[in-house]
Amino acid sequence: MNHFDDEPDDDGYGEDGDQLVAEDWPTVHTPVPVWVLLAGLSAKAFLMYAFLAEHINARVQNPNRRIACPKQKAIAVVLELADDRQVATYRKELEALGAIRTEKYRYAGGMRQGYKYFVRYNPPAGYQGQMRLRDFYNAHPEFKAAAKWEGRTEAAKKTATATVPAQGKPATQPKPAPARAARRKAAEVPLAPEVLKVLEAFRPELRQAMRETAHTDAPKTLVTAVKKALKERTPEQLVSRVRRRWSTHGYAEKFETGRLERPVGAAVAMLRHGECPDSGCEDGELLADSKPCVLCIERGKNYKADHKATREAKKQASAAAAARLLCPGCEQDRGTEGKLCPLCVSGFENDIVGAADRAAEDAAKMTDLPTEWADARARVLAEAEQARERIRREGADDLGQLLAAQFAARSAATELHRLRLAALDAPGHGRPQEPEDVSGVPSMPVMYGAEPAPCSGVRWDDSPCARTTEAQDGLCGVCRGAQRAQHEDLAAAR
Repeated sequence: MNHFDDEPDDDGYGEDGDQLVAEDWPTVHTPVPVWVLLAGLSAKAFLMYAFLAEHINARVQNPNRRIACPKQKAIAVVLELADDRQVATYRKELEALGAIRTEKYRYAGGMRQGYKYFVRYNPPAGYQGQMRLRDFYNAHPEFKAAAKWEGRTEAAKKTATATVPAQGKPATQPKPAPARAARRKAAEVPLAPEVLKVLEAFRPELRQAMRETAHTDAPKTLVTAVKKALKERTPEQLVSRVRRRWSTHGYAEKFETGRLERPVGAAVAMLRHGECPDSGCEDGELLADSKPCVLCIERGKNYKADHKATREAKKQASAAAAARLLCPGCEQDRGTEGKLCPLCVSGFENDIVGAADRAAEDAAKMTDLPTEWADARARVLAEAEQARERIRREGADDLGQLLAAQFAARSAATELHRLRLAALDAPGHGRPQEPEDVSGVPSMPVMYGAEPAPCSGVRWDDSPCARTTEAQDGLCGVCRGAQRAQHEDLAAAR
């Protein structure tokens, strides 16, 4: 709490004579430090601090529970956020100021995560911001005001002292001066009976809200709107209109939920004719014969069609934005923002190295190995690197480069495997029986050279793979890798 010396020197008066008067004393309140108030926080961040501080204030009797642990969804409701993940923005803002300190913790068997909020009431060490109300007025001298005429300051002090009620007693409203009351009575103009009839048709709670905001339940704007509407409708028709629209146009729900911010504006909107160009239409029904308005029906169809088109456009734009974030290899969002994920890159690299290793195994089994295949492994890797560099110069992306390197490595390994099979089929050589692969994983290199065709594999959601392949087994590299992984998992489980 500030001391008297910390208050501004102008006794609460500004250049225009605005006065701060305490009308009541709080019963349930939360202390918010002045340095937090003057720190320049956003409105929602300040509201979040007050909400967390109230958790500490409510548990002040228990020193072991002076930690705020509200759910993130509860904070989002207080801040009126559509998504509770947006709370992180204001949490980080309070952490940057040093107003709170947070710790993560796990619950529900470690499956869920929460936050412990440690609320700071005193500023952190080295804080250079404004600490008191005097600091604010020193930084903004334009808000300080001296008395413009003699006796103003003294009169203001007397008025402020007289209007502050005692705690627990209702405040009494000062009676207007006789001359002021006479001028107000003379300025009042009696309203026509039909106007009063329409004004009295509004709900009592709406009229009370207008009295609280506009200080009258017959403001000039509303009276003008009633007079204009009476040129086209009878008082009875306008009474029926405002009573009907209170519910059908959603004003009752807004009032009950506290979202009716402009009562006078709502009353004027309830009186307007509407969007239909036919002056004889009353909310979709013709007054002449009580039949549905054809124009309103067509407008409703067009609105639905436009609304559907807008929804579809947003849906397609959202899908396109999500697709741009997918890895082009596995078509999954792995946080790479449209680039190849590490899993796909390592899969391609392992496939290239695997082709080189298979070529080395074939070369080791051949008795008459051609000279150019003396180092089969190095040759396969070299051809893969050459293909990658060639396609890179042509402007291909990372996926295209890896696909070209994979194809070159597999083609080279397949060529050496064919040479080995041809040597085994030569006269005087008997082809040995290949050992059975008990793991179910194909040990032979994949043969390429077939006509391009759609891949026969399926994706993770059982939808057909949209890629094309030239492999004789009918699978693309991604589907073949997934199939090989399944075989390896089955073999490991045996």
